[in-house]
Amino acid sequence: MSGYVYVAGALSLLIAAGAMVAAVVAIAWGDLGMSVPAPVVQAVLVVWAITFLGAAAVFSRIAMSRLTVQRALRRQGPKGMILITPDTVREMAGVLLREELGVHRFRVHIRPQGEGLALQVTLRLPPGEEVPALAERLQSLLAQEVSAKTGLEVPEVRMVVEGTARPSRNR
Repeated sequence: MSGYVYVAGALSLLIAAGAMVAAVVAIAWGDLGMSVPAPVVQAVLVVWAITFLGAAAVFSRIAMSRLTVQRALRRQGPKGMILITPDTVREMAGVLLREELGVHRFRVHIRPQGEGLALQVTLRLPPGEEVPALAERLQSLLAQEVSAKTGLEVPEVRMVVEGTARPSRNR
């Protein structure tokens, strides 16, 4: 089943939960002439609403998983297709950036490009680093390591430096 079907299911469940809550409020505000005591009906509706919310959360999780796989980078392996999610590549690049630079605030964007992928890294220049040297080192490192770990070509690594980072204070 498509991830979009699960999204539709999650939305339907959220609407149903909202309807249950609206019914609980309507019962609390007025006498609807029910043969069953209002608190009992309200309790049942609240339980249903909570159940619907839980089911909506499960459907949402499944939908996100399916949609992530649909966006995965594809590579033919010896025994079938290999799917690598963008989050996996983002995590690999993040580990390299933290280990190589000690930088913890950055963004990595990935987009398919031909048979491989292109990376864009946005960060602040660490203290003591020069933009050309840093960019060249990171471009080379990210292209080589991501290509080696995924088997996908990395023809482009764009570096966006958004100012400078403050030096860490040792006290």
